[in-house]
Amino acid sequence: MKYIVYIDRLFLLQAVQTLALLLLTGAFLNWRAPSVATSIFRLVLGSGAEALFFCAVFLLPGIGSLPKRILLAAGTLAGLLLIFRIRLPGLLLRAVLFYCTAGFLLAGVMYAVPELFRESAAAISALMLAAASGTALFWKRERRRREQTVVTAELIEGNVRIVTEALIDSGNTLYDPIGGKPVSVVERGVLEGRIELERPERFRLIPYHTLGSRGLMQAIEIEKLKVKRAGQELLFEHALLGLYNGEVTRNGSYRLILHPALMQWECRRRRHGHDRFNAKELRK
Repeated sequence: MKYIVYIDRLFLLQAVQTLALLLLTGAFLNWRAPSVATSIFRLVLGSGAEALFFCAVFLLPGIGSLPKRILLAAGTLAGLLLIFRIRLPGLLLRAVLFYCTAGFLLAGVMYAVPELFRESAAAISALMLAAASGTALFWKRERRRREQTVVTAELIEGNVRIVTEALIDSGNTLYDPIGGKPVSVVERGVLEGRIELERPERFRLIPYHTLGSRGLMQAIEIEKLKVKRAGQELLFEHALLGLYNGEVTRNGSYRLILHPALMQWECRRRRHGHDRFNAKELRK
Protein backbone atom coordinates (compact mmCIF):
# COMPACT_ATOMS: atom_id res chain seq x y z
CA MET A 1 0.00 0.00 0.00
CA LYS A 2 1.27 3.44 -0.96
CA TYR A 3 0.23 6.70 0.62
CA ILE A 4 1.41 10.31 0.65
CA VAL A 5 2.63 11.94 3.86
CA TYR A 6 2.93 15.72 3.97
CA ILE A 7 5.78 15.98 6.41
CA ASP A 8 5.23 19.69 7.08
CA ARG A 9 1.63 19.06 8.14
CA LEU A 10 2.65 16.06 10.21
CA PHE A 11 5.27 18.15 11.99
CA LEU A 12 2.86 21.02 12.76
CA LEU A 13 0.10 18.72 14.01
CA GLN A 14 2.49 16.77 16.21
CA ALA A 15 4.06 19.97 17.57
CA VAL A 16 0.68 21.46 18.51
CA GLN A 17 -0.53 18.26 20.17
CA THR A 18 2.75 17.88 22.08
CA LEU A 19 2.55 21.52 23.20
CA ALA A 20 -0.94 20.85 24.58
CA LEU A 21 0.34 17.86 26.57
CA LEU A 22 3.33 19.81 27.90
CA LEU A 23 1.12 22.72 28.96
CA LEU A 24 -1.02 20.41 31.09
CA THR A 25 1.99 18.52 32.45
CA GLY A 26 3.68 21.76 33.52
CA ALA A 27 0.50 22.97 35.21
CA PHE A 28 0.01 19.70 37.10
CA LEU A 29 3.68 19.73 38.18
CA ASN A 30 3.35 23.36 39.34
CA TRP A 31 6.39 24.07 37.16
CA ARG A 32 7.75 27.62 37.28
CA ALA A 33 10.25 29.07 34.84
CA PRO A 34 12.14 32.28 35.69
CA SER A 35 9.64 34.26 33.58
CA VAL A 36 6.55 33.81 31.41
CA ALA A 37 8.62 34.39 28.27
CA THR A 38 11.11 31.70 29.32
CA SER A 39 8.28 29.28 30.05
CA ILE A 40 6.68 29.81 26.64
CA PHE A 41 10.05 29.56 24.89
CA ARG A 42 10.93 26.25 26.56
CA LEU A 43 7.51 24.72 25.87
CA VAL A 44 7.42 25.79 22.22
CA LEU A 45 11.03 24.77 21.59
CA GLY A 46 10.51 21.45 23.38
CA SER A 47 7.32 20.61 21.51
CA GLY A 48 9.01 21.48 18.21
CA ALA A 49 12.00 19.28 19.03
CA GLU A 50 9.76 16.37 20.02
CA ALA A 51 7.71 16.79 16.83
CA LEU A 52 10.89 16.80 14.74
CA PHE A 53 12.07 13.63 16.48
CA PHE A 54 8.66 12.03 15.87
CA CYS A 55 8.88 12.79 12.14
CA ALA A 56 12.43 11.40 11.97
CA VAL A 57 11.38 8.15 13.66
CA PHE A 58 8.23 7.94 11.52
CA LEU A 59 10.33 8.11 8.34
CA LEU A 60 12.92 5.54 9.42
CA PRO A 61 12.94 2.77 6.79
CA GLY A 62 13.04 -0.94 7.58
CA ILE A 63 12.14 -0.70 11.26
CA GLY A 64 9.17 -2.31 12.99
CA SER A 65 6.44 -0.61 14.99
CA LEU A 66 7.75 -1.81 18.38
CA PRO A 67 11.24 -0.28 18.00
CA LYS A 68 9.60 2.93 16.80
CA ARG A 69 7.38 3.06 19.88
CA ILE A 70 10.38 2.49 22.14
CA LEU A 71 12.27 5.32 20.42
CA LEU A 72 9.29 7.66 20.71
CA ALA A 73 8.89 6.83 24.41
CA ALA A 74 12.60 7.52 24.97
CA GLY A 75 12.25 10.82 23.13
CA THR A 76 9.31 11.82 25.32
CA LEU A 77 11.28 11.02 28.49
CA ALA A 78 14.23 13.05 27.24
CA GLY A 79 11.90 15.93 26.43
CA LEU A 80 10.39 15.94 29.91
CA LEU A 81 13.84 15.86 31.50
CA LEU A 82 15.16 18.79 29.47
CA ILE A 83 12.07 21.02 29.32
CA PHE A 84 11.21 20.84 33.02
CA ARG A 85 14.85 20.53 34.21
CA ILE A 86 14.09 17.32 36.11
CA ARG A 87 16.92 15.91 38.24
CA LEU A 88 15.11 13.60 40.68
CA PRO A 89 13.70 10.14 39.78
CA GLY A 90 10.55 10.77 41.82
CA LEU A 91 9.84 14.01 39.96
CA LEU A 92 10.40 12.26 36.62
CA LEU A 93 7.88 9.58 37.59
CA ARG A 94 5.34 12.27 38.49
CA ALA A 95 5.99 14.05 35.19
CA VAL A 96 5.42 10.84 33.22
CA LEU A 97 2.20 10.10 35.12
CA PHE A 98 0.94 13.66 34.57
CA TYR A 99 1.90 13.49 30.88
CA CYS A 100 -0.10 10.28 30.45
CA THR A 101 -3.00 11.73 32.46
CA ALA A 102 -2.99 14.80 30.21
CA GLY A 103 -3.16 12.52 27.19
CA PHE A 104 -6.16 10.63 28.57
CA LEU A 105 -7.93 13.89 29.50
CA LEU A 106 -7.45 15.40 26.06
CA ALA A 107 -8.51 12.17 24.38
CA GLY A 108 -11.70 12.23 26.44
CA VAL A 109 -12.37 15.84 25.46
CA MET A 110 -11.81 15.07 21.79
CA TYR A 111 -14.13 12.06 22.00
CA ALA A 112 -16.91 14.47 23.01
CA VAL A 113 -16.30 16.66 19.94
CA PRO A 114 -18.90 16.26 17.15
CA GLU A 115 -17.84 13.94 14.32
CA LEU A 116 -17.87 16.81 11.84
CA PHE A 117 -14.82 18.35 13.54
CA ARG A 118 -13.05 15.03 14.05
CA GLU A 119 -12.53 14.69 10.31
CA SER A 120 -10.16 17.68 10.34
CA ALA A 121 -6.80 17.02 11.99
CA ALA A 122 -6.10 20.76 12.14
CA ALA A 123 -9.38 21.43 13.96
CA ILE A 124 -8.70 18.61 16.43
CA SER A 125 -5.20 19.95 17.17
CA ALA A 126 -6.50 23.49 17.63
CA LEU A 127 -9.22 22.26 20.00
CA MET A 128 -6.65 20.25 21.96
CA LEU A 129 -4.41 23.29 22.37
CA ALA A 130 -7.33 25.51 23.37
CA ALA A 131 -8.61 22.96 25.89
CA ALA A 132 -5.12 22.44 27.35
CA SER A 133 -4.47 26.20 27.61
CA GLY A 134 -7.78 26.82 29.35
CA THR A 135 -7.30 23.93 31.76
CA ALA A 136 -3.71 24.94 32.58
CA LEU A 137 -4.73 28.55 33.20
CA PHE A 138 -7.61 27.52 35.46
CA TRP A 139 -5.42 25.04 37.36
CA LYS A 140 -2.67 27.60 37.97
CA ARG A 141 -5.12 30.28 39.12
CA GLU A 142 -6.81 27.92 41.55
CA ARG A 143 -3.48 26.71 42.92
CA ARG A 144 -2.25 30.26 43.33
CA ARG A 145 -5.47 31.29 45.06
CA ARG A 146 -5.11 28.41 47.54
CA GLU A 147 -1.42 29.09 48.15
CA GLN A 148 -1.75 32.83 48.73
CA THR A 149 -1.89 33.25 52.50
CA VAL A 150 -1.29 36.36 54.60
CA VAL A 151 0.90 35.68 57.65
CA THR A 152 2.80 37.70 60.25
CA ALA A 153 6.53 38.15 59.67
CA GLU A 154 9.26 39.60 61.88
CA LEU A 155 12.49 40.99 60.43
CA ILE A 156 15.43 40.92 62.86
CA GLU A 157 18.77 42.70 62.42
CA GLY A 158 20.80 43.06 65.63
CA ASN A 159 18.56 44.81 68.16
CA VAL A 160 16.12 46.00 65.49
CA ARG A 161 12.85 44.06 65.19
CA ILE A 162 10.25 44.94 62.56
CA VAL A 163 6.86 43.21 62.47
CA THR A 164 4.74 43.34 59.31
CA GLU A 165 2.09 41.35 57.47
CA ALA A 166 3.37 39.18 54.61
CA LEU A 167 1.86 37.33 51.66
CA ILE A 168 3.05 33.85 50.68
CA ASP A 169 2.89 34.25 46.90
CA SER A 170 3.43 31.28 44.58
CA GLY A 171 4.03 33.76 41.75
CA ASN A 172 7.33 34.98 43.22
CA THR A 173 10.13 33.29 41.25
CA LEU A 174 13.07 35.53 42.20
CA TYR A 175 16.38 33.84 43.00
CA ASP A 176 19.87 35.17 43.66
CA PRO A 177 21.78 34.25 40.45
CA ILE A 178 25.03 33.74 42.39
CA GLY A 179 24.06 31.86 45.55
CA GLY A 180 20.74 30.45 44.36
CA LYS A 181 18.84 31.73 47.40
CA PRO A 182 15.12 32.50 47.08
CA VAL A 183 14.42 36.24 47.28
CA SER A 184 11.39 37.65 49.09
CA VAL A 185 10.24 41.22 48.33
CA VAL A 186 9.66 43.95 50.93
CA GLU A 187 8.71 47.62 50.61
CA ARG A 188 11.83 49.76 51.01
CA GLY A 189 9.95 51.99 53.45
CA VAL A 190 9.62 49.10 55.92
CA LEU A 191 13.40 48.97 56.42
CA GLU A 192 14.59 52.44 55.44
CA GLY A 193 15.82 54.48 58.39
CA ARG A 194 15.84 51.45 60.69
CA ILE A 195 18.38 49.16 59.00
CA GLU A 196 21.51 50.19 57.07
CA LEU A 197 20.70 49.29 53.44
CA GLU A 198 23.82 50.46 51.59
CA ARG A 199 26.56 48.50 53.38
CA PRO A 200 28.66 46.72 50.70
CA GLU A 201 28.65 43.35 52.49
CA ARG A 202 24.85 43.17 52.46
CA PHE A 203 24.28 44.69 48.98
CA ARG A 204 22.90 42.47 46.17
CA LEU A 205 21.42 43.02 42.70
CA ILE A 206 18.68 40.61 41.62
CA PRO A 207 17.52 40.46 37.98
CA TYR A 208 13.76 40.43 37.52
CA HIS A 209 11.46 40.09 34.52
CA THR A 210 7.73 40.75 34.41
CA LEU A 211 5.24 41.21 31.59
CA GLY A 212 5.66 44.97 31.80
CA SER A 213 9.34 45.49 32.55
CA ARG A 214 12.69 43.98 33.40
CA GLY A 215 15.75 45.18 35.27
CA LEU A 216 17.75 44.83 38.49
CA MET A 217 16.35 45.04 42.01
CA GLN A 218 18.46 45.92 45.03
CA ALA A 219 18.37 43.25 47.74
CA ILE A 220 19.89 42.87 51.19
CA GLU A 221 20.67 39.89 53.38
CA ILE A 222 18.88 40.12 56.72
CA GLU A 223 20.08 38.39 59.87
CA LYS A 224 16.82 36.59 60.73
CA LEU A 225 13.32 36.27 59.33
CA LYS A 226 10.54 34.84 61.50
CA VAL A 227 7.21 33.74 60.06
CA LYS A 228 4.19 32.90 62.20
CA ARG A 229 1.84 30.55 60.41
CA ALA A 230 -0.91 28.22 61.64
CA GLY A 231 0.29 28.47 65.24
CA GLN A 232 3.90 27.70 64.30
CA GLU A 233 6.93 29.99 64.25
CA LEU A 234 9.37 29.39 61.39
CA LEU A 235 12.88 30.88 61.56
CA PHE A 236 15.09 31.59 58.53
CA GLU A 237 18.65 32.86 58.86
CA HIS A 238 20.42 35.05 56.28
CA ALA A 239 17.32 35.44 54.11
CA LEU A 240 17.43 37.72 51.06
CA LEU A 241 14.94 40.58 50.74
CA GLY A 242 14.44 42.50 47.51
CA LEU A 243 13.69 46.20 48.09
CA TYR A 244 10.60 47.45 46.27
CA ASN A 245 10.37 51.22 45.93
CA GLY A 246 6.58 51.39 45.80
CA GLU A 247 3.75 49.63 47.61
CA VAL A 248 3.34 45.89 47.05
CA THR A 249 -0.43 46.20 47.53
CA ARG A 250 -2.77 49.16 47.18
CA ASN A 251 -4.72 48.60 50.37
CA GLY A 252 -1.63 48.07 52.53
CA SER A 253 -2.86 44.75 53.92
CA TYR A 254 0.68 43.37 53.63
CA ARG A 255 4.10 44.89 52.90
CA LEU A 256 6.23 41.80 52.38
CA ILE A 257 5.94 39.07 49.71
CA LEU A 258 7.48 35.80 50.87
CA HIS A 259 9.06 33.40 48.41
CA PRO A 260 7.13 30.08 48.27
CA ALA A 261 10.39 28.12 48.52
CA LEU A 262 10.72 29.28 52.11
CA MET A 263 7.64 27.27 53.02
CA GLN A 264 9.46 24.10 52.00
CA TRP A 265 11.18 24.56 55.34
CA GLU A 266 8.33 22.75 57.05
CA CYS A 267 9.03 19.55 55.13
CA ARG A 268 12.76 19.86 55.83
CA ARG A 269 12.09 20.43 59.52
CA ARG A 270 10.03 17.26 59.79
CA ARG A 271 12.66 15.30 57.89
CA HIS A 272 15.73 16.51 59.79
CA GLY A 273 14.26 17.50 63.14
CA HIS A 274 15.84 20.97 63.11
CA ASP A 275 14.23 24.10 64.52
CA ARG A 276 15.72 26.37 61.90
CA PHE A 277 17.35 26.29 58.48
CA ASN A 278 19.85 28.47 56.70
CA ALA A 279 18.30 29.97 53.56
CA LYS A 280 21.15 28.57 51.47
CA GLU A 281 19.72 25.07 52.00
CA LEU A 282 16.24 25.85 50.76
CA ARG A 283 16.90 25.31 47.06
CA LYS A 284 18.77 22.02 47.35
